[in-house]
Amino acid sequence: MTTPEQAFAEACAQMPSRASRADTWSSRAVFWTAVRAGADALDRPWAEVAERWARLWAVAVAEHLPPIPGAADVGVAPDVAAAEQNLERMRAMVGARRR
Repeated sequence: MTTPEQAFAEACAQMPSRASRADTWSSRAVFWTAVRAGADALDRPWAEVAERWARLWAVAVAEHLPPIPGAADVGVAPDVAAAEQNLERMRAMVGARRR
């Protein structure tokens, strides 16, 4: 299992690549912890953010997290990913009919 410090290191490496969609995440928990911590936390050394990050990390790993925008299949079993993709397709069809 990923430690909070490993997750922080990954977030620091991946968040700068987010704007260009070149980011690759090992799990939804890493991404959403980074989002919740905020960009300012990622600019600080681990020693300064360790306690807060560890709290946010503990919550994220226990939650059922939403997909990562642009990378919905990260961190889910293939059958769950397929179900989420099919739900999105159905929502798109229903939404198109309501207009």
